[in-house]
Amino acid sequence: MTRRIELSDPQFDMVESLEPVNIFLSGQGGGKTYTAGIISGYFVVNFPNVKGFIGANTREQLTDSTLFRIREVWKDKFGLEEYNPKTGRGDYVADIIPPDAFDTSRHNYDDYFGKISFRSGCVLFKGSLEKYKAHDGKEFAWAILDETKDTREEAVKEVILGRLRERGMYAKDGRRTTDPTGRPLNQLFIFTSPAKVDWINDWFNLATFNDEINASIYSDKTYFSKKENNKFVTISSSYHNRANLPEGFIDNLKSNLNTGLQDMLIYGNPFSKSGGEFYKYFKRETTISETTYNDELPLHISVDFNVLPCVTMEITQIEGNNIRFIDEITLEPPLNYTVHTAREFVRRYFNHKAGLFIYGDSSGRSEDTRTERGFNDFRILQNELTKYSPSLRVPSRNPPVSIRAQWLNTIFERQVETSWEGIRITIDPKCKNLINDLTYLKEAADGTKMKSKTKDNNTGASFEKYGHASDCMDYVICQAFDEEFRRFQKGDRSINYVLGQKEYNINKRY
Repeated sequence: MTRRIELSDPQFDMVESLEPVNIFLSGQGGGKTYTAGIISGYFVVNFPNVKGFIGANTREQLTDSTLFRIREVWKDKFGLEEYNPKTGRGDYVADIIPPDAFDTSRHNYDDYFGKISFRSGCVLFKGSLEKYKAHDGKEFAWAILDETKDTREEAVKEVILGRLRERGMYAKDGRRTTDPTGRPLNQLFIFTSPAKVDWINDWFNLATFNDEINASIYSDKTYFSKKENNKFVTISSSYHNRANLPEGFIDNLKSNLNTGLQDMLIYGNPFSKSGGEFYKYFKRETTISETTYNDELPLHISVDFNVLPCVTMEITQIEGNNIRFIDEITLEPPLNYTVHTAREFVRRYFNHKAGLFIYGDSSGRSEDTRTERGFNDFRILQNELTKYSPSLRVPSRNPPVSIRAQWLNTIFERQVETSWEGIRITIDPKCKNLINDLTYLKEAADGTKMKSKTKDNNTGASFEKYGHASDCMDYVICQAFDEEFRRFQKGDRSINYVLGQKEYNINKRY
């Protein structure tokens, strides 16, 4: 006999979802694993004829945390207990051949390690995602993943999603059913605390809903939920599960976490600053906004020539002290070369007549070994863009990375109620690579950009995932506002702003 199940509103929404892919983001103690226990217990009881999968990033995480808590929920809410061979009572066994009293008519594995077998005949696979290829070949109807912030993207998308193809569960009249006249239903449920994981945020398109997320998660009465493109997202704070938390738990967290970590670990904000960001004063809400191409203003393009993952071009327009990043070009292989990038620019801005300025990495002045002798990347750009009569604005050497960081951070910090020299940066949402750099790029110990390398899944080639688009941003701003930048380098940190009717001058060291 099952017990009464009480759920908070965000937990209930997740349990009721019929979308194929679901994610539940919440702060610490937000009831994520409890909800995973409710969902898995529901499937075991109501759909014993199909198999499921429960996974976590590591074996220790799976056994010591995820399954430990899920089993507690199974016992408390569904009356499901581990089998006791002495009494012959119990509902499931793990990693061993099921007892004779169990229904095994639908399975006969040579090895039951990594499986939970139920008296009803239901079987669940369990495993870590460290060696995710080990799960190839399995088929199941549903899957639950815990703390996926620590899991590799390909483990989830290439393996787990590909295994979700067993038939036997359907959706009909807004409910799950075994009636085959309904829509075939396979479901993935992801439970994780936020950690600024780019592939998760991009997969669920969370950046698009940044304003909605911020408007809803900082209250104990509201939370964020969104259904879109066969995906369902729920983001809630620890407050929604405080009835099940020790007294003073949330207050203790608050007293020991900085504001950024509070936003992430209590309120579930997927974009809050966790510490160590290179662009530490970048704020999405004050910088990202849709822009419009003005055919009466010159275009300013800034280029980084690394071919992997792509040649990067950021396209801007400058009006007074306002610089707007209106577009970016990042072509994937085999078009990841300067010549193809330039031709794509021509395709997009073929009728532009108001002038063109070129900025970029000064190393692009060197001869390019990918082309014939006597050519470099900037010469290639000028040749391909000759119809615009481009003007080259590239210094003999790039400005030091650390001082660029200080200047850009000063501009970002003060561009709300104040601004440094009146400079204001606006970035269109379509500039996704630049926004990802500003969000995820970390600072190295020496004050430079921590350009960590990753591998291409298809070719095995290593490349720097972040840093190229923001380099383009640095180049164009430092060169287009070179006088202001030189003053900053010399130690001028003064800012002017108006408060009410009086003008104030404040001298502030970075």
